[in-house]
Amino acid sequence: MSNSPFTSQSLVILLWNANGLANHRNELITTLNEKRIDLDLISETHFTSNTKFSIPGYTTIPANHPDNTAHAGAAILIRSLIQFTPLPSINEDFLQAVAINIKLNHTPITMVASYCPPKHKITQTQFENFFNSFGQYFVIGGDLNAKHHSWGCHTSNPKGKSLLKAINNKQLSVLAPPNPTYWPSSLRKRPDILDIFVVQVPPRLNHLVTNLLDPCSDHSPVLLCLDASPYLQPGKPSLINGVMDWENFRDIINQRIKLNISLKCPSDIDDAVLNFTEIIQSAAWNSTVHRKKNDSSNHLLIPAHVRELITQKRRARARWQRTRLPSDKSIYNKLTWSLKRILQHLRNESFNNWIASLTTRDNSLWRATRNCLKQKSAPTSLKKSDGTWCKSDKEKAELFCSHLSEVFKPHQPTSNVTFSETIENSLNSALPLYLAPKPFSPGAVLRFINTFPLKNSSGIDLITAEVARQLPKTALIHLTHILNSILRLSYFPIQWKVSLTILIPKPGKPPDTPSSYRPISLLPFFAKLCEKMILKRISNIINDKEIIPCTQFGFQDKHSTIHQVHRLTDSIAYSLETKSHCSAVLLDVAQAFDRVWHPGLLHKLKIILPPPYYLFFKSYLEDRFFAVKVGSEISNLAPILAGVPQGAISSPILFNIYTSDQPTTSQTSVADFADDKVIYISEKNPFLASQYLQNHLNLLSDWYSNWRIKINNDKSSHITFTLKQSTVPPVYLNNKVIPSSSNVKYLGLTLDKRLTWALHIKQKRLLLNARRRALFPLIGRQAKTKLLLYKTLLKPIWLYGIQLWSAAKKSNTYKIQAFQSTSLRMITGAPPYVSNHTLHSDLKILTVHEEAKNAYRLFRARLTNHSNLLIRALNSNSIPGNPPRRLKRNWNRDNSPL
Repeated sequence: MSNSPFTSQSLVILLWNANGLANHRNELITTLNEKRIDLDLISETHFTSNTKFSIPGYTTIPANHPDNTAHAGAAILIRSLIQFTPLPSINEDFLQAVAINIKLNHTPITMVASYCPPKHKITQTQFENFFNSFGQYFVIGGDLNAKHHSWGCHTSNPKGKSLLKAINNKQLSVLAPPNPTYWPSSLRKRPDILDIFVVQVPPRLNHLVTNLLDPCSDHSPVLLCLDASPYLQPGKPSLINGVMDWENFRDIINQRIKLNISLKCPSDIDDAVLNFTEIIQSAAWNSTVHRKKNDSSNHLLIPAHVRELITQKRRARARWQRTRLPSDKSIYNKLTWSLKRILQHLRNESFNNWIASLTTRDNSLWRATRNCLKQKSAPTSLKKSDGTWCKSDKEKAELFCSHLSEVFKPHQPTSNVTFSETIENSLNSALPLYLAPKPFSPGAVLRFINTFPLKNSSGIDLITAEVARQLPKTALIHLTHILNSILRLSYFPIQWKVSLTILIPKPGKPPDTPSSYRPISLLPFFAKLCEKMILKRISNIINDKEIIPCTQFGFQDKHSTIHQVHRLTDSIAYSLETKSHCSAVLLDVAQAFDRVWHPGLLHKLKIILPPPYYLFFKSYLEDRFFAVKVGSEISNLAPILAGVPQGAISSPILFNIYTSDQPTTSQTSVADFADDKVIYISEKNPFLASQYLQNHLNLLSDWYSNWRIKINNDKSSHITFTLKQSTVPPVYLNNKVIPSSSNVKYLGLTLDKRLTWALHIKQKRLLLNARRRALFPLIGRQAKTKLLLYKTLLKPIWLYGIQLWSAAKKSNTYKIQAFQSTSLRMITGAPPYVSNHTLHSDLKILTVHEEAKNAYRLFRARLTNHSNLLIRALNSNSIPGNPPRRLKRNWNRDNSPL
């Protein structure tokens, strides 16, 4: 490796001990933009797990001290355009290091930011183990507090000697700047070189190491330039990459499409779908007018007087470093603080102007709020089952794919062999003769296309509703022919069975395990179109046959979560008024949608649907595949052996059909909402209540075993709502006790055993406080904007379920009213002598009590003519069963008496 001046394509790395990074944010932003820094290796960040630090255009990856206090630590700031893979961080008391993997000139190289606190000793072996963890090529930069004459230090210390032995033993190189990097304030201490690079890089990779004067702490930064170009993040694949010439798009399709093709067998359909997709993709790409990228930076422009002040500060620092005179240090400190204040003023002014420019007309306000509320987490690596770590996005994608392959499998078969044979014989039995279904028309296809939102994500074929709406009449006719052939042959094209899966981290879960991520599947647009048109037809059949039980409110038209919770709270209210026990079991189904047993589902579909639609869904569920996308990398295809297709339009109704015949009893009641199930009973005798629940659970246990549904006993709950002190016997499922609880969360509402709603309101208030803190930066000068944010992002949080929880005592509901009052006062900046009543009146905002009465009145108005008898029963003037009112408390019906 030889020295050589770097070019504009070089990788520019900044190494700096910040001694508290948050205090130097504005100075660092200025340096990053001015010097075109690609990678910033920071020592002594002083971050904790609660620190929120970000710089526009860069991704921050920290490694904090293990005691989680604000000292030591390291971090990497990498330009967002550069492609990288995070590696496991090192969080020891003697060493903190964070590493990423990038590619330079097609060669993987690990970049590491590190910090070694001075009070800890590190042996040669520990240094060698540290170096061994980064593969063949790496660049380690940081303040290791290791001094040695070999890299220009005035003295050598034990840590420096250990480091040198490890470097010589591993045949590594040290890149040190020509001048000192540590500048102690005491004149008794000599400046020295503490910030260095330890590297092992490919041969003939030119480099240049220089000192910088900015940004400043008690350390001066070091600049390393490598004459190599990093890989950049690829753009998001799309059919629309600029301004579309839709007329040309339609002309190309009209020229290439052929209507006189044969569609008589499944292979003909597959070929037609593939050809149709390629024609649309080619036409879109050839009709795109690419915009020229604007190279101008969107960063804050530095005024001339600030640039002059920066120059003066650099000269003052260079003079002090040369003379070490207290008078020069005083001048330098004065210029430093002046520059900090001016930069902070510029940033604040720029931020205020940006806030004032936000509006709902161009959706800039909603984009800003989404960024404020989004859970930001540093990129992390994934741990494989053998304990090693993924070092690339491709390895991550394959690991996620392997994990999901195990998820998309049915649960273990039941020991009831006779039942499995019955299902198999049912599927093998002959179908009756049937008439061909009515074909679709091009007009119907166009109407269904127009029902899809324009901004939905595309599947693996990149076709969206926006593209489909621009199809010419010839293409619509051709698409209609394909859909009719699918209907006629009861065959679903293989290309439409492939889903592209992305992973989203679950809040509060360890980020290094694949199970801590939630899969989101993206399906081809025309697959969803075909499903939607078929579903429209079979919905009428399912409704006429009353397949879905009236207790199932999930995915049902005009059924809501509030209806279902209202049924449960009515039973609780009856029990409390009659001195009874309302005992309930909430069951948690393990991976309910992903583990549906396909033969069992097809058996039920065969009984319910006419043969053409049964055969369609048989083809629809067979031979499905998925691929996982991480960054720009996509895994190999893997089969889906169980579950209703994630993200598919038909999945909710298929799940409801699969669970429609769960056993019930005459003594207990059931409340279902998709896979959330509650069994409850109101009974004076607690032992009898538990016995009835146990009988129902025994029936469900056999049913779950036969249909391969697994219940998480540990996540299920047993609660008894009562004002009595008597104990209720436990209940069991599969010979395991269901944990007892004094409060449960059901469909977003927290129910305590006395139904006081106190815990629910307390949790909502904490959530509201956190949400308001997150939105605080957006509360600018415009009162209308602030009021709009409150109405759309804060008020809906407490408004959910107000028809039910508003029956709580005034001391509890006041907590929500107090939040609204303080929020309105914050919005208006009203002085203390302005009353809350005046604030609500002037802003035309209803109080919490008024909102509750209004919400319940509107809620009851929709119950009268409801198609579900269970929901119509909620419209009664009194609690069902009409118990005598012995308790001095309100119930939800008191909000809207008829």
